[in-house]
Amino acid sequence: MKKTNRVLYILVSVLLIPFIAYAQENGDQKHAEYKFTTKGLVRNVYENDSLVKSINVLKPILIFKSKYEVDTENGDSRFAIRNARVGIQGNLSRIFSYKFMVDLSADGKFQVLDLYAGIKVSNRVEFKVGQGGIPLFNSYTISPNSIDYVNRPFVGKYFNSSRDIGVTASFKLKKNGFPIALDAGIYNGDGINNPKWTTSFAYGGRILFGGMKGWRTTAKFYRTKNDDLNNYFIWGADLRYEADSYKIEAEYMNKYNNSHDSSVEPYKSLSAMYIQGLYKIALNSVAVKRLEPCLRWDGMGYDIFNKGLGCNRATAGLNLVFNTNAFLTLVRLNYEHYFNNSKDMSKVFTTDYHNDSKLSLEVLLVF
Repeated sequence: MKKTNRVLYILVSVLLIPFIAYAQENGDQKHAEYKFTTKGLVRNVYENDSLVKSINVLKPILIFKSKYEVDTENGDSRFAIRNARVGIQGNLSRIFSYKFMVDLSADGKFQVLDLYAGIKVSNRVEFKVGQGGIPLFNSYTISPNSIDYVNRPFVGKYFNSSRDIGVTASFKLKKNGFPIALDAGIYNGDGINNPKWTTSFAYGGRILFGGMKGWRTTAKFYRTKNDDLNNYFIWGADLRYEADSYKIEAEYMNKYNNSHDSSVEPYKSLSAMYIQGLYKIALNSVAVKRLEPCLRWDGMGYDIFNKGLGCNRATAGLNLVFNTNAFLTLVRLNYEHYFNNSKDMSKVFTTDYHNDSKLSLEVLLVF
């Protein structure tokens, strides 16, 4: 009985840590005020009538993405709700943060996306525990509010689940001048919403040089083994440059299957790459803030250095960004043209629509 009580005491103590930290942080404050702003619920801390700190306690998330597309090769068309994401995120104190986000329509399916707690050990070190992004993909290749095109590049769509359950550590090695950061994590390795027992955890890491403005480059890897037929080592690198009115990005990624089974031999090494650019044209318009013409080429294939690319496409687009205060509102018009399609890609493209040329019109709302 004493041992049981001791365990219960420890568990309750651990659960109370965030609230104790919150209370300690507020114990010596003169006063705090809560305000609803366009950033959500904000707690402003005042001392001697001077604002000393502002914490975003609760920030709502809303991302809605709907499109109409036409398959220009066979004439078929469809309407689709690509994403309908809702959630909240915020900070309980200087140490503890959280994020919860679901997608009500991830290609027609409900999914829990992010569900994690953040623990900020110092100004340079933070841990995230739960389900969230793995340190392999850039936001501008997978996040609907960050990509500049209707569809993701091959790198962001066909290589691996972008989220998993586990622990991620982020280290800011250099904050000022030219930033340097390191992300590393350990995960179940079975993808999103799949807390399976395992004898072999997945793990990965990424090093980042630079910020989102100016030059930025990253190198990353991810190791995961689900079974004897799916034993992957994924690695890649990217380079980007962003100025006030334009940006250009390029990336290469390889997914190698270490399985010794003869059935996977033709598909052991999958590579993908892209180069893309965007230009911002400011408009003196009440409704439209700017125009963004953009262009992307990406390719993919198995054993490309011996067989060549199995598939490649060019995407031309025009984005209309509207003048809205709380929301990011834009309309995208894209045309994707596929050049060559190898039979090897049938393991990747599960339907003919995946590798047909398309004309797409999309509406995106982000709060």
